[in-house]
Amino acid sequence: MPLHPEVEAFAKLLREIEIKLREHNQTHWAAQIARCLAGVERSDAYGLQRFLSLFGGMGSLNDVLLVADGRLLHEENDRLRALLSRAYDAGRRLERDG
Repeated sequence: MPLHPEVEAFAKLLREIEIKLREHNQTHWAAQIARCLAGVERSDAYGLQRFLSLFGGMGSLNDVLLVADGRLLHEENDRLRALLSRAYDAGRRLERDG
């Protein structure tokens, strides 16, 4: 059964986030996103709730910084932040609209 277009767009954002995290050896967070994505792709609301719960507080997903060779990757971090922001906003809309 195909996903609703808004859910599919949300899933696409999660895939992009997972890839970006894996590219930068953030395997813990990539695995968390993969679990959320699996739920979303099954139309399981728990995947959405799990994703939204990854934000807030110390040590949360929004605290992740991408580095390479001890250098902060500004452009990559900006791209990750943009993806996370878009996904969070999309997730909140899906949660609100049920």
